[in-house]
This record gives sequence, structure tokens and C-alpha cells, in this order.
Amino acid sequence: MKDKVYVIDTSGFIAQVEFRDGTTVTVPAVVDEIMDSTSRLRFDLLKDAGLRVELPDGACREKVRSTAITTGDASVLSVTDVDILAKALEMKSGYGVILVTDDYAIQNVAANLGIEYMTAATSGIRKKVVWELKCTGCGNVVESGKAMKSGKAVVSGKAMVSGNVVESAIECPICGSGVRRRRVKG
Repeated sequence: MKDKVYVIDTSGFIAQVEFRDGTTVTVPAVVDEIMDSTSRLRFDLLKDAGLRVELPDGACREKVRSTAITTGDASVLSVTDVDILAKALEMKSGYGVILVTDDYAIQNVAANLGIEYMTAATSGIRKKVVWELKCTGCGNVVESGKAMKSGKAVVSGKAMVSGNVVESAIECPICGSGVRRRRVKG
């Protein structure tokens, strides 16, 4: 039986999930997101108990980005999200990895990568989803990796989503209008 490893996203510290067995790991970008004193205390306690803070492998980051483009989640994953997924993917081959996150896009990409996940405080996703970005102006379906943000292609920039509307500077590369994220499968 493989050793159990919990790869913890920010929500695992905020929700104060208990990890009684196994190893705990996170990435430096998650540590930077921990702002409130209760979550910081939880991080410090886990660190004292052996929590490891490690950067993910570059090849795993690329695999995560590629999968996120395929699922249509690339436009809503932050660099931190990509790192936490990449660390879980990297450790998956040698350990029984469980990714701890409440982020639905992270869960969707994890499911597509065959990474087991658990939620900290939400019910989580029920099934895998494929999204597309559709221009609100010309109706063009924009490839996830080809959407524009301030004139540059977005592969893993963070976009805020309210309902299905992407609320950021992401725009159609053809006409410059905003894009809407919508479910196409799942």
C-alpha cells in the first residue's frame, strides 16, 4: 500500500481540516495566500508536525496547463492553482495522493488527471465538466489557451467567474469583446 499524502490548497488551512495520518504537503504560493491569523496558526501547527512546502516539477506544470486547456478551465486557474495541481500530479506516481481543495476548477482538472481529491468545506463537483469560452460580441468560440488578456494570451491567468460570466480583462482575439464561459459537456 502506498503512503498517503495530502496536498493541501489554501481552503484546507482556512477550513482547518484534520490530517491524522499521512504526510502533508503544500506549495509556496499557497503559503503566500494564507492571510488570516487562524489559518496562519493552522499552517504553523502543521509545519511543526512535518508539513512540507515544495515547488512542483516544471513538466507536471505543463501537463496541468495542457489538461486545463482541454477541459476549458485554463482561464480560471491561477498560478497557485496550477502549482497545487502539479505538485499532486508529481507525487501521484509514488504515493496515495489526496488533493484537498474546495475550488471546483481545480477539482475538475484533478479528476481529468486521475488525481483523487477531497473537499475542505464544500460538497465538491459531481462530475467532470468541459467548458468553452464564447465571445459575447461575435459569437466566436475561443480556445481556452488563445483568449487574450491585455493583449497577451492567457493560459493560466486567474479570471473571476460570476455564474458563467468571466469577469476579467479576458477578451476575444478576433473582435476584442468579452468572453463567456459555458459548459459544453458534463
